[in-house]
Amino acid sequence: MCFLKLIIKKCFPQGLLRRIQNYYWEIIGRKNERNYNGDAVFCPCCGKRFSGFMDFSVTKSNNNERYISTHKNTICPYCFSCPRHRIVCYFFEQNKTKIPHKDILMFGAEYSIKKWLDRNDCHYETADLFDRSADIKVDIQNIPFPDESWDLVICNHILEHVPNYKIALKELKRILKKRGLLEITVPTDRKITSVYEDSTIVKKEERVKYFGQDDHLRIFGDDFETILNQMGFFVEVVDGNRLPFEIGGKIGPINYDDNRIYICKKTL
Repeated sequence: MCFLKLIIKKCFPQGLLRRIQNYYWEIIGRKNERNYNGDAVFCPCCGKRFSGFMDFSVTKSNNNERYISTHKNTICPYCFSCPRHRIVCYFFEQNKTKIPHKDILMFGAEYSIKKWLDRNDCHYETADLFDRSADIKVDIQNIPFPDESWDLVICNHILEHVPNYKIALKELKRILKKRGLLEITVPTDRKITSVYEDSTIVKKEERVKYFGQDDHLRIFGDDFETILNQMGFFVEVVDGNRLPFEIGGKIGPINYDDNRIYICKKTL
């Protein structure tokens, strides 16, 4: 299956690849939906109810110790959303009149978030430096768009992957319209006071140990809201633990998934 995905990525143009991947996940989602028939939990991303959420599969790229004592039944059977995705879409659903429906840029082609955007007739583009299913190839540290060109920017679990997250935040602020919204999340360890990064940690197994995942360059601490303030944003924090239990907003599936989202506006 991995070999087949590699062949597809190499041989198909981006637009077609996106449609193929969406169709692939749709087939699997429909199969899972039958196995989780019920109404105990709700996914605001796809708008469906289930008997429960699926468990998260820990892989060798994850630090298994960060999976201990967290809420494990976290994945939507249909659209494969994690709690952080459902918190984002729950917020969007509750604030529909305030959420722009055009000029939306989403970093990372997140299938579950796209489900909500599609269901609500939103006009958006996805951006990623490496994922060929994204609409546009973009380095978030050097975004090729004019100042103040987007009404809504979505950026979930991206900043831990880029060499300089502060440059990325400056770019996000630059392209955001004056009254636009930036929705952002990062992996956060509440036990540390501030962001932890070390450029000498390069081996994958060491990154798993210190940052939780082999493609992470850092892990953020308890002061991420302060960092956003310092970068020139007003911030509203949405805590998933205070939202309805049925959407599964608890900490998890990994303990750096504290399931808080940050809704940011530029300081004018």
